[in-house]
Amino acid sequence: MSSVNKDYAEKRNFIRMFVDATVTITEPETGQVCSGESQNLSGDGVMFITERGFEVNQILEVDIRSRQSKLAPLVAKFEVRRVIKLDNGKFEIAGKIDEIQ
Repeated sequence: MSSVNKDYAEKRNFIRMFVDATVTITEPETGQVCSGESQNLSGDGVMFITERGFEVNQILEVDIRSRQSKLAPLVAKFEVRRVIKLDNGKFEIAGKIDEIQ
């Protein structure tokens, strides 16, 4: 089947999954820490909502912990690819997982 006939969602390298998890975000340069709530996770990226905005291309450390104790935490180096300020004053942060630690 050619990619011309595929739906947009099928063209992604990895599917997006909703993950009910907290995200702890650390700026490696300053050591500052904040928290957020994950929106979705894929094989190479994550999107979360947080009170604080970040810069596109900024490198962060993320610690994603599911509220379901049977799932292992994910700790990774993360590159910010998109920042959207929401109407409620929070920020939607999306990016690429560069390295799992």
